[in-house]
Amino acid sequence: MDTIQIKKEQYEVIERINSYQLRVRKDDKEYLAYDFTENREGFFDFKFANKRLKGCGLNIPEVYALDKKTFRALVEDVKGPTVFDELRDHDLDEKIIEQVFIMNYKARSNRLRLDFDPRKFILKDDKIYYIPFTFTNYVREEDFTQKELRLWFYTNEFKNLLIELGLPIDKSRLKNEYERNKEIVLLVVKYFR
Repeated sequence: MDTIQIKKEQYEVIERINSYQLRVRKDDKEYLAYDFTENREGFFDFKFANKRLKGCGLNIPEVYALDKKTFRALVEDVKGPTVFDELRDHDLDEKIIEQVFIMNYKARSNRLRLDFDPRKFILKDDKIYYIPFTFTNYVREEDFTQKELRLWFYTNEFKNLLIELGLPIDKSRLKNEYERNKEIVLLVVKYFR
């Protein structure tokens, strides 16, 4: 059984997700661990991103520990489907759309631009969480409403993403462009601040 140490505590490694992210367990509770021992600069980038995103009031996983000695972070493991998975199965509830507009507003107000790919958000208890601890500087031309908004609806753009991923398409859910655009514009008018 492999273990890693974070803040002098030992955690059992359940699964390696990628080169720096692991699912770990302690006392029957699961967490995500970010291991930056091979990329110490990545640890400080992660720490900075966490502070900025949390300071904006965004729904992100809780960071329980940042260990400057081992260059590891212990993070809440938010369990649930991605927004992409939900949209693939059925249209999103308007409460979810409202939340993404609020997140965009909070990030934009702090001059941050998030990656609004619906695969980067997890839905848990009717609340969306932004999972990657990443952002770029806000650029108006790359605002969520200009770039990724149409990926949050069953549009041709979402259909193209399904095709790219080799997933089936529910043609009965595709509306004509006029109807879908009207729906999207009405929501933008309602929620964009």
